[in-house]
Amino acid sequence: MKEDLEFLGKFPKDRNELYIVYELYTFDNLFRLLLTNGFDHEESLYFILCNCSLSALVFQERIHNKGYKKLSAKDASPTDLTACKAGLICDLGSMK
Repeated sequence: MKEDLEFLGKFPKDRNELYIVYELYTFDNLFRLLLTNGFDHEESLYFILCNCSLSALVFQERIHNKGYKKLSAKDASPTDLTACKAGLICDLGSMK
């Protein structure tokens, strides 16, 4: 199942080709989607740490405070919806 991460192709990336995860909604849903694709909590955390650009808020609230341990695959949003909302949030955040 880990090979079926096509939904990531729709997630926004920064100039370093890291997925942009600057707010809690995107982190939570990306984490849940990884869980639904066969990752366990530790593997999901490592995937995000290695492949995502994180904000200080996300890092503190979900990683440092271990909030990711409370996330469950059963609460995952549909992949297209999650990717679309992540892109929209990223676009809104970059507006001047």
